[in-house]
Amino acid sequence: MASLLERCAWHEAGHCCAALVYNIPILSVSIDTATPRVHRAHYRAPADIALEAMCVLCLAGPSSEEFFCGKIDDGSDRTDIAIAREYLSRQYDALQIGFQLKCFRDAADALVRTPSVQDRIRWIADALLRHGTLTDDEIGVMIAADA
Repeated sequence: MASLLERCAWHEAGHCCAALVYNIPILSVSIDTATPRVHRAHYRAPADIALEAMCVLCLAGPSSEEFFCGKIDDGSDRTDIAIAREYLSRQYDALQIGFQLKCFRDAADALVRTPSVQDRIRWIADALLRHGTLTDDEIGVMIAADA
């Protein structure tokens, strides 16, 4: 069974990998051992980024956590879902949001299940557990070493 900190590392690594796939610059990502559910990732999304990219980015964290650690039962996915709903509300009405949310969650699940993405999630989660914080340069070095 994964510890709370490990779950956070898998969660944040999922967000990072979605950012990499959608070419969203990562400024930094961290997990805090003192307050493991207070984890933060900072991205610089381009102004013209697609709605799909932002919603999948939001939902890839919970998808990754569930894939690698099992069902989320502590509500750690609530903030990510709320942010995705906020993005969707800019373009869809209340009835459509639920459907779109499901579609983007399926896309996030599919992304996390891609073997090459799984490898990157593992590397990033492991590095987060070792270092606590990763910068864009550190993530770039890890990805370049894989290429």
